[in-house]
Amino acid sequence: MNNKYLHNLPYLFILLLIAVMVAACSEAPVTSPPVLETQSIQPATIATEASSSEPEITPTATPEADPRNQLGSSVWGAVFEDNTETWYQFDNDMAKSEVREGKLVLTAKKANSFDSWTMSYPPMSDFYLEVVFSPGEPCQGKDRYGILFRAPDNTQGYLFNVACDGSYQLRIWDGEGFTDLANWTVDPKIAAGAVETQRLGVWAEGDRLQLYVNGFQVGEVSDSTYSEGTFGVNIAGAETEGFTVDVVEAKAWELTY
Repeated sequence: MNNKYLHNLPYLFILLLIAVMVAACSEAPVTSPPVLETQSIQPATIATEASSSEPEITPTATPEADPRNQLGSSVWGAVFEDNTETWYQFDNDMAKSEVREGKLVLTAKKANSFDSWTMSYPPMSDFYLEVVFSPGEPCQGKDRYGILFRAPDNTQGYLFNVACDGSYQLRIWDGEGFTDLANWTVDPKIAAGAVETQRLGVWAEGDRLQLYVNGFQVGEVSDSTYSEGTFGVNIAGAETEGFTVDVVEAKAWELTY
C-alpha cells in the first residue's frame, strides 16, 4: 500500500468515526426524561394540573332532584353592593371579608386551618339555603370554604365546608370546639381546585340536614343541636397563605307545606 495512504489512515479513521456518530444521533429516538421529571414543580402548578383532570359539572350532568329547580322563587337573596349592611365586613390578623365589585370577597391570610366566617340574614328554621362560591388560585388540599347555618349567634352553628381536594365535611361549632357529624369525604360531584363556580346547598328540615353540591345531594345527617338561626359564609386556608374565595350569590327558600 502507498505510504501516503498509510500516513493518512488515522485521520481517515477519525472522519469515518465522526460520520457514524452523526448518523446514529440523527436516527436514534430521543431518550431524555420528560420535563416534569427534571423540573421543580410548585404546589400551585400541581393543583392546577390536578383540577384539570377532575370531572366537570356540565349541563348534561343533571342532578335527579335539584332543590333550586323545585322550590320556585326564593324568599331572600343577598345584596353585594358597596356599603351594604347585609354582610358583616372585617379585617383582622386571620382573615378579611370585603364587599367589592358586586361580590363578597373572603381571604384567609394564614395557612393554619383557622375557620373564619361572616354572618348575614335572615334567621330561619326550616329552609333550603344555597350559596355560589368562586375559589381563586391556588386552591389546594384542605383549603376550604362553605356555609355556617342555623347559628343562634355568631359563635355557634353547623359548618358545612368543601375543600379544594374535592371533599366535604359537616361539623358543629359550639363556641369552644368542633364536633364532627360527617368526616371529610371525597365526592366526584365536587369540583376540585380553582373553579369558576361551585354551588353549595343545605336543606334543613327538623333534624334532617341534607347537603348539596352543584345540585347533587352528597350527604345527609340527623341532628337536633340547633333548630333555627341565621347563617354565614366561611373560609380557611390549610395549604395556601392568602387563599381567597368570592361569594357571587346567596339565596334562601322557606320550606312550607
